[in-house]
Amino acid sequence: MLRHVRLLLVSLVLPLACVLALLTSATASAAPARSALVDCPGYATQEFDPGLVLLPRQTSFAAEGTFGPCVSTSPDHAFADYEADGEALLSCSVSLPVTGVSGTIRWKDSAGNPTGVSHFSGGISLTERPVGQNIVIVVATVTSGDFAGDQLIYEIVLLNTDLLKCLTTGIDLVAGPANITVLPV
Repeated sequence: MLRHVRLLLVSLVLPLACVLALLTSATASAAPARSALVDCPGYATQEFDPGLVLLPRQTSFAAEGTFGPCVSTSPDHAFADYEADGEALLSCSVSLPVTGVSGTIRWKDSAGNPTGVSHFSGGISLTERPVGQNIVIVVATVTSGDFAGDQLIYEIVLLNTDLLKCLTTGIDLVAGPANITVLPV
């Protein structure tokens, strides 16, 4: 059974990764290159209330993650804690647009000392949720704090390991790799 789940995950995530790569390369070729101010790999979780089921329903979501070490133009932005939330029509099977995502990034230096905060708001520009997998790119504007006015890109691939939950109680928690990038505007 575990082998079948792994094969299913690979068959779902690999095509989506290819789509993301194509979108990224198309965007990169259409726009002038920009240097990242900060680029942070990490790990994130996302909760849904009520849980995701097959048909769309109004759902609140909250995400949080820990990121770093970051590649940054500033030593004050070596690590980050991320949190965001919102509400939208969501499901395991239908990808609908999401707006009104807002959140906070708390920055730390290489010693782990707090150094600043960025507040942001925006929307989800690309989302795929096949059988509860959560593959999302959030594009937001830093509205205040560190990097105010710059663009935030938050990419996540949060995997559901219990595929039957879409048919029963709903998926209420997913987790996996994530990345935060802050770009100058």
